[in-house]
Amino acid sequence: MNSAFTLRAALALTGIRLAELLARPDARGRVEARAATVARRRGGASGPVEEALLDLRLDPYRADPAQPDVYFEVLDWEAAVLVSLSQYQSRSDDPETGLFAWVAAERSPASKVLAIASTLALAECGDGEVIDEYGYLSDLRMNAPVELFGRLRLPMGQRSLEAAIDGVLARTRLRRTPMVNDG
Repeated sequence: MNSAFTLRAALALTGIRLAELLARPDARGRVEARAATVARRRGGASGPVEEALLDLRLDPYRADPAQPDVYFEVLDWEAAVLVSLSQYQSRSDDPETGLFAWVAAERSPASKVLAIASTLALAECGDGEVIDEYGYLSDLRMNAPVELFGRLRLPMGQRSLEAAIDGVLARTRLRRTPMVNDG
């Protein structure tokens, strides 16, 4: 991250990026109208995160003891991602130091697309890059969020939400089907 932002701004932009990735304006409307994208306490505790946490200014140039973990969810899609923010050493000219956001998706396909939207939104809000360590989203390790978004977004809407989710995931190396525990 290279500039300060709030989780509220990242949450709002996540809803926008989700609708744009899927090329489904109805997805954006649903998220906003139903307040379906909600931040919750880590561990699935009931109730929304305190408003103060959503409005906390996260600054990559200031070591801050507040390193929040929150869930971003779309309840009616049963999709959720865990967003963790942490400071890695004091900020310096080295791009591998400072404030980082980590996004972990549940195994459902909708959660994976929500994770992509959240990752893009956090990188945009923090004026940073998307670090794709394992090459799930691109062939590059460091990606500008705008370029990554342009490559992953669908050019036109699909007939169904499932088809749109499949379309986005087909542009990645993420698996469409949830993983099954064989043991």
